[in-house]
Amino acid sequence: MGNNNPVFRFPQFIRFATIIFAFLALIWAIHFIIFEFGQAERWFQKATPFVILLLVGNVLRRNLLTPNSIHFYDDYLEFKFLLKRAVKIDWNDLRKLEFGGRRPKMIALTYNENGIEKSVFIPRGIREIISALNLIAKHSPNLQLDDFMKSVIKNET
Repeated sequence: MGNNNPVFRFPQFIRFATIIFAFLALIWAIHFIIFEFGQAERWFQKATPFVILLLVGNVLRRNLLTPNSIHFYDDYLEFKFLLKRAVKIDWNDLRKLEFGGRRPKMIALTYNENGIEKSVFIPRGIREIISALNLIAKHSPNLQLDDFMKSVIKNET
């Protein structure tokens, strides 16, 4: 790939706006539980902040712990996250690329690390995801594709 190492990112405005709104909802829910919970009369009013906490937790987990960017290098593929350490995967260690699997609406990339099979779940919101998937398939000699990915990936052989 030479000096031109492609980078594919999740749209930053969408990711950070979502995180900011989630934190605002989290602050509201905590405030409501601490200061207004006793004054709530209906069960719906008492349950609402807990439902919001559950939803906020899911939104924050997905936005902070899924790949924020995919970096392509000559020897390896690197996934960068907002709150996790970056994951570097040698091209020869990539094993499977499949849509869905254990996590619906995600693309699962399975690889071997020291003999242990691990997965990285790629959000579909990454910009130019089809180009990124094609580059992964192009540089991975041992990659197996599921039926859906076979229809998405362009074989240039």
